[in-house]
Amino acid sequence: MAFLLKSYRLPFCAAALLACLSFQVSAGVQEDFIWAVEKGNLSDASGLLGKGANPDTPNREGYTPLMIAAKEKNLKMAQLLIEAGAKPDIRNRYGETAIMLASYHGFTDLVRLLYIKGAEINHKGWNPLIYAASGGHLDTIQLLLSGGAEVNSLTDNGSTALMMAVRGNHLDAVSLLLSNGADPSIKNEHGDNALAWAEKYNHPDIVQFLKNHGAAK
Repeated sequence: MAFLLKSYRLPFCAAALLACLSFQVSAGVQEDFIWAVEKGNLSDASGLLGKGANPDTPNREGYTPLMIAAKEKNLKMAQLLIEAGAKPDIRNRYGETAIMLASYHGFTDLVRLLYIKGAEINHKGWNPLIYAASGGHLDTIQLLLSGGAEVNSLTDNGSTALMMAVRGNHLDAVSLLLSNGADPSIKNEHGDNALAWAEKYNHPDIVQFLKNHGAAK
């Protein structure tokens, strides 16, 4: 009986050891892959994908490789990841997606690519248009509006893309949003609208511009 137990125990131990080694190799590949993406090393990233790296596994801060490429404005890396099957609508712990981060940074080429690949632009709460308006990125705003982004969509606290453009003192973005149907009368949960924010953040040019377009508190 002891001999039989030993004979069965050896294959089991060998299998466990192989599984452990496989996990260590896989983890090492994934860590190297994240490092390559963060450093913008396209060749290494491509090679590691070929070795089994997962294009959707986030780094320690919760950002997926595609999100990292968006933040770094690395279009070629983003293209590589998308071709490898990276999912565009994964969210980080802040509720952000890759297209939101690309919009925030005015990375219009990636916003266009992600939109073509089916990335969501009209989800509830903070969204790509509101992120783009926060930075005053006109090309990105126009692209999103042309793609069907809801100009009067609301954040969780009721703020709009127009309010965020006002807050950032982006007069051209305010003008673009108004010309595309942005409603300056919308109020957030604190009862503030775009004009109230323009006054609150001391942006006199935008105050006057909004008043010229019929805005009132």
